[in-house]
Amino acid sequence: ILAQVLRSSSLVVSQMDSSHLEQYTLLAKTATGRALTELVLQALEHPRVFVFGELLDMSNVQEMEAKYLELLRIFAYGTFKDYVEKQSQLPPLTAKHIRKLKLLTIVTLASLNKFIKFADLQVEVDLSSSRELEDLIIEAVYQNLMVGKIDQEQQCFIVESHVPRDCRVEDVDDIIKTLESWNETAQTMMQALDAMDQHSRTSQDQHQAAQDELEKHVNSVQLVLRDADGAKQGSDASGNRMQLEDPDDHQRKRGVRWGMGNVMGGLSSRGSRH
Repeated sequence: ILAQVLRSSSLVVSQMDSSHLEQYTLLAKTATGRALTELVLQALEHPRVFVFGELLDMSNVQEMEAKYLELLRIFAYGTFKDYVEKQSQLPPLTAKHIRKLKLLTIVTLASLNKFIKFADLQVEVDLSSSRELEDLIIEAVYQNLMVGKIDQEQQCFIVESHVPRDCRVEDVDDIIKTLESWNETAQTMMQALDAMDQHSRTSQDQHQAAQDELEKHVNSVQLVLRDADGAKQGSDASGNRMQLEDPDDHQRKRGVRWGMGNVMGGLSSRGSRH
C-alpha cells in the first residue's frame, strides 16, 4: 500500500492556543450590536480558534442577530453542507471562513468513522480534486486537528485520533453513555490483566519451587556419588597393601640371608680349630 503517514505531536485542545479564544470572549463581554457580530466573525476566521462553546454560552451572544448566532452554531457543531443548505439565510463567508469550516467538517467525519473514503469527503467539503482534498487533510493534521494516514491505494483516510468539537446540550446523554460503556470495558480489561498477572506470579512460584527441588536432588545425588567414590578409593589402597612382594626383591633378600649364614659358619669353624 502506498501510504503517506501523517503525524502530529499531540491532539490536546489546549494546544490550539486557547488564549486566542479567550481574547475574543473578554472583548465580547462588553460588545453589542454590529461590534459583537464583527467580533464573532473574526473569531470564526482566526486560524488558531477551533472551539466556540465559550462564546456561545455568553448571554449577549445568545441575543445577537439570529443569522450570526446560527452561523456560530454551525462552526461549533455543524459541517460545510449545513452551511450550504442554509446559505441564503446566513451571512456570506470569506475564503478563510470556508477553509476552516471544511477542516471542521473533516473532524466531524473523523469522529463518526475511522475509515473515510475520499469520495465521501469530496462530497462533504465540495472538492472535486483529489489533490485539493489531500492538501486539506494534510492541513488538518498540521493544525493538530487529527492524526492518521492517507491510503492512496484504497483512496481513503485512516483516522487514528482527532480533537473533539463543541458539545451540544442534547449530546450530553449520549456522551455519558459512551463514557460509561468505555469505563465498563476498561474495568473488564483491568480484571483480565489482574488475572493474567496473578497467573504469571503463580506460574513463576511453581517454576521456582520445581527448580529448587531439582537442585536439591542434584546435590543429593552428587553427595552420594562422592561418598561412593571415596569408599572405592579406600578399598583399592587396602588391597594393594595385601599383594605379594616382588619376586626379584624376595630373591635378593634370600641371597643376603644365605651369604650371612656362610659367613657365620666360617667363623664357627675357625673357632673350633683353635
